[in-house]
Amino acid sequence: MKGPLSRRFSIDSTRNHTHPANAMIVTVTPRFLSGKIPAIASKSYAHRLLIAAALSESPAHVSCSTRSEDIDATCRVLRGLSARVTQGNAGDADVLPIDRDHLPVLPEVDCGESGTTLRYLIPVAAALGCGAKFICRGRLPSRPVEPLAGELKRHGIRLTTFPGEGFVVEGKLAPGAYSLPGNVSSQFIGGLLYALAILEGTSTLAITKGFESEPYVRMTLEVLEAAGVAIREEKGPEGLPVWTVAGRGKLHAGPGLVVEGDWSNAAFWLAAGALAGDEGETIEVTGIRRDSLQGDRAVAEILARFGARVIQTESATSVMSALPGALRGIEIDAAQIPDLVPILAVVAGAASGTTRFTNAGRLRIKESDRLKSTSALLSLLGVPHEEEPAGLVVHGLGSAGKFRGGEIQGFGDHRIVMAAAVAAASGGAHVRISGAEAFRKSYPKFLEDFAKLGGLCSAE
Repeated sequence: MKGPLSRRFSIDSTRNHTHPANAMIVTVTPRFLSGKIPAIASKSYAHRLLIAAALSESPAHVSCSTRSEDIDATCRVLRGLSARVTQGNAGDADVLPIDRDHLPVLPEVDCGESGTTLRYLIPVAAALGCGAKFICRGRLPSRPVEPLAGELKRHGIRLTTFPGEGFVVEGKLAPGAYSLPGNVSSQFIGGLLYALAILEGTSTLAITKGFESEPYVRMTLEVLEAAGVAIREEKGPEGLPVWTVAGRGKLHAGPGLVVEGDWSNAAFWLAAGALAGDEGETIEVTGIRRDSLQGDRAVAEILARFGARVIQTESATSVMSALPGALRGIEIDAAQIPDLVPILAVVAGAASGTTRFTNAGRLRIKESDRLKSTSALLSLLGVPHEEEPAGLVVHGLGSAGKFRGGEIQGFGDHRIVMAAAVAAASGGAHVRISGAEAFRKSYPKFLEDFAKLGGLCSAE
């Protein structure tokens, strides 16, 4: 393996996916949403299944109903690592696995703005031994890679950071004893689990300092175990998980993999159902598993605690509009559901009384400082609130008030853009969202589905 790079690697600025000068502006006219809509494919599961397929011993077909910028980023990086990934327009992908006998040396791979892509595939590139130059876009270069980077370095990996550009990973990971704190990012844990799974030999991974976003790690464990990896879980001294991973070199993902429906994006429509003003209006989202491991399925229970009427079947969830004044403020621990905070803050803004979000500090290292950007959205809507270091306190308007309108930036954050659109639909005035193109990161057909549910908007 070559030594550390002596110079910075260059990035072609023309490849940047963000073009502020050409930012999309969307104006939303108030009009309550209702109807039935199928869930898009889970981005979280799509990442995991695509990576499993690329690390397998035989070709696989990944059935996925949605294609997005983040999923495209994972496919690009896997191609850079020598997998052959052919994507269909709808999202399906045929995957020929990484050729371990003909690995590239330090390939340049483009992560776009996808944190999952970067954090999962840094340790995978280290486990393969080929390394890589990871190019990052938008806010991604400033999002933390510690403590994952430090743990890899302790096991012989050289990781060089180039501020504003990306990272270079060199070296070959070996089996051994690993540990990571569980209170920073579940993606660090998931990526390292994949890496340990493809090593030749047995390793352990111990979690320290809490365990937030646990459902996302459980999803990774589910995919790896389905791919033939033997993983034993025990409890450490503080009751936190310690996994023993029997590395098997190559995974066995199977020829056909299906990506289930996504709860985190379904949450926007379900929240819109709770906000609809006419009694009896309903939004139904189909294709989401009631028994899913996705932590964001908690949105159904949380909306019910707000006072919305929620009906669930095995593969669909409906939320009927609440009677005026029926929504009430609640306490929400965001430790396991950080991605739900922006849209739930909008629901809290329409409720009577106070809603308190706690354990939400990790929102500050998302696509935007999501506590700050959610606060900006609430200010635009005229909702009294306080932004705290690791939370939000929202004093809802209740039946006495309507959301105000105005103009807001999208902050380069897909969840803020979509939350703003749903808020505007249920509000009392037009909302103009600049930089609205951010929704394409996870939900390229968001505006189409918004219109299918009766939403009124214009794009420029």
